[in-house]
Amino acid sequence: MLGSITARAFLAALALLSAAAAPSSAQTAMRVVGVAPNDVLNVREYPSPGARIVGIIPPDGRGVAPNGDRVGNWIFVSHRRVEGWIDRRYVVVDGPAIRRGRSYPDDMTE
Repeated sequence: MLGSITARAFLAALALLSAAAAPSSAQTAMRVVGVAPNDVLNVREYPSPGARIVGIIPPDGRGVAPNGDRVGNWIFVSHRRVEGWIDRRYVVVDGPAIRRGRSYPDDMTE
């Protein structure tokens, strides 16, 4: 009895670890939000506001690729030639472009 409980506990712990390690958003492109037009989003060496800045992302940056690693409010990303940690408050999932209008032929009436 004890052996089967231990085995079940082990399998449950293994399932939790596997789920936590899976990069759920690794293939999701993100874009920068909440950064002033005259500022940049700092990419840091470690998940800390005091860590060395290894690169920057422009305030309108797109194509930010998370790799799935997270520590608190920090996510590890790559953008162009830079890899490092950013505060996830400044990025959102980048959806498809929104169509803003259409051209209709001049002879169409409502």
